[in-house]
Amino acid sequence: MPFVSALPADRADGPIVPTALAPRLSRRSALLGAAALLAPLSAGIGRAATSAAPAAARPDGLIRLSSNENPYGPSPEARREILASADEAPRYAFDSIRRLVDALAEREHFDRSQLVIGSGSGEILNMAGLLAAEGGAGGELIAAEPTFEDLPEFAAKFGVVTRSVPLDAGHRHDLGAMHAAITPNTRLVYVCNPHNPTGTALRREVIAGFVRSVPQATLVLVDEAYIDLADADGVGTVVELVNEQPNLLVTRTFSKIHGLAGLRVGYAIATPALAARLRAKQLAWPNITGLRAARASLGAHGFLAETRKALIADRNRIEAAVDRSGMARAQSQGNFVFFDTGRPVREFAKAMLDRGIQVGRPFARYDTWARVTVGTRPEVDRLLAVLPSELRRRA
Repeated sequence: MPFVSALPADRADGPIVPTALAPRLSRRSALLGAAALLAPLSAGIGRAATSAAPAAARPDGLIRLSSNENPYGPSPEARREILASADEAPRYAFDSIRRLVDALAEREHFDRSQLVIGSGSGEILNMAGLLAAEGGAGGELIAAEPTFEDLPEFAAKFGVVTRSVPLDAGHRHDLGAMHAAITPNTRLVYVCNPHNPTGTALRREVIAGFVRSVPQATLVLVDEAYIDLADADGVGTVVELVNEQPNLLVTRTFSKIHGLAGLRVGYAIATPALAARLRAKQLAWPNITGLRAARASLGAHGFLAETRKALIADRNRIEAAVDRSGMARAQSQGNFVFFDTGRPVREFAKAMLDRGIQVGRPFARYDTWARVTVGTRPEVDRLLAVLPSELRRRA
């Protein structure tokens, strides 16, 4: 039976199966799949934030509190779009990209030309690393130590040297020391606020002053992946500085509060000129399922508010438990808690794994500190049942 490929000739690089030969999806199968996807939300938005099954539950019962994932997953609106996107799987995502850009432009009050969509904010960090590599080897990146490693590690592959600046005594970015580290070779400064892995956050006015002080030939990237979970006074986005500071790049993600980490959607906001430079470094093609889910999630105000409330409440419970143990901790503004375990963190992580709970990896300069993600209410209950005894077992 003859058929016509829907792909351009230069992309039709594999066998194409005629519709008549492709596996058929029965109505029963489709309904069962839809029911499974929507099942965690059947209790309603309010209850979903306290009693839903983990989005990434494992059959062996292991609780994964190691990767700063949002255990409540996508909103009902996003889940419906995930299902509906199956019909568009054969199509490229041009229209979905445009629609998401339109929605973000309206939400953020910027021109469409100032928005760049990426496959997670991680891809956008890598694109910024490529900007730092322009001009050849020897360019410098200034970042805190520790920090989210993706940008420094990627930039290093293209000859960019990272000048690491230790955090201050409060486990926050030491912006004074970072500014002092700037040289004529510095092409990019990376500020993660709230900070990963400590969870600390600087006040908006402090970061704004720092951004204004950086020479305009040096790019400043403010990574706001966790900004939706910040609740401390004065902590907030610096995105309104974008039109004032032509060297400022602000990144956001749908991986955290929106619960779409596995679908890989993020975005950046910059001046039109900087956005165009960044867009020219695009590394991957955003997927249509993630794009549709992200756009729908922007309107899921009730679910997002309940998710935020639940995560902050359980973050506070974990911090209170650490305080009762007498161990030091950072003041978190993310969906995780960073604290001193009193012994090598690998040893602590092994002990927790033996008790069915996976916690975060070691980080530079913090050999005895653990990063633990906030899970669902039952997961946090289980964590708190074992954490005090493990914190008493010090080296």
